[in-house]
Amino acid sequence: MCAVNPVMYQNQINQLPQIQEDYKEVKKKVDKEDSITSVFDVIPMFRRLENVPDKVNNADFIPAAGLISLAVLNAPEDWRDMKSAFTQIKAASKGEKIEKSYNHKIAQHPFSFFRGTLLHKFVNPATSPFPKLANWLLDKDTTLMDTRLGDFVSKKFDIQISVEDSKIKNITSTDSSPSYVGARKFATKSRFGELTARALTRTTKIGALILGVLETAHLIKEISDGENVIKATAKSAINLTSSIAGIGYGGAIGAKHFGPAGSLIGMGVGAFVGNRISKLVD
Repeated sequence: MCAVNPVMYQNQINQLPQIQEDYKEVKKKVDKEDSITSVFDVIPMFRRLENVPDKVNNADFIPAAGLISLAVLNAPEDWRDMKSAFTQIKAASKGEKIEKSYNHKIAQHPFSFFRGTLLHKFVNPATSPFPKLANWLLDKDTTLMDTRLGDFVSKKFDIQISVEDSKIKNITSTDSSPSYVGARKFATKSRFGELTARALTRTTKIGALILGVLETAHLIKEISDGENVIKATAKSAINLTSSIAGIGYGGAIGAKHFGPAGSLIGMGVGAFVGNRISKLVD
């Protein structure tokens, strides 16, 4: 299964015993047969392209093309995330401290569909050839925590949200006028509620919508190939939900306890578990 740096893991176990509880159920899902797959799921590019070969073999070309496009679009940011995680692991193995963007144990910064990607400059009104379109896209580039679902979660678990400064630059940040993304703190008595808020804050609305569109294209093909409508719809719904939830919760747990490295590892474990859940209905 996905390996956590021994030094980091032992240090965090000593300080935060609840980490074991967070990962206990996830670890039960990972068996020896799938250890190679789960390890490679830590690599963002692999995780995004993992299902492409099967979709091509099944002539499911629209979802395959969509997944490839998302992988290419996110390649720069994925590479930076991997470098950040490697730097953290390397420093931890030497007993060194690294400068943090913010305190990951108490806060989570909102993810962006465009920030750091190949479309970053296009969506920055100051550098975009279409400023009005850029502003419109920026306005839509929010997370699921900023939707009615997020409002429901906040009310359900009585979550009080506050913001702390971070060193993560916003899309509109420039050298002459820097601006930064605020990291959100979720005060609640519910541990699950706090993790849910973190997971929703890590899931972009545009990203979830695009995955939904790709899954719908897959659903249409399944039905056109003679699959039972109700069964195919249920399978697609479970596949989409388990994938988004797995990556969201896995990344939220990992980031909270291990920072950037934990975020990648957690998303890898979450993606693996999500895929396993979706296959239960095949």
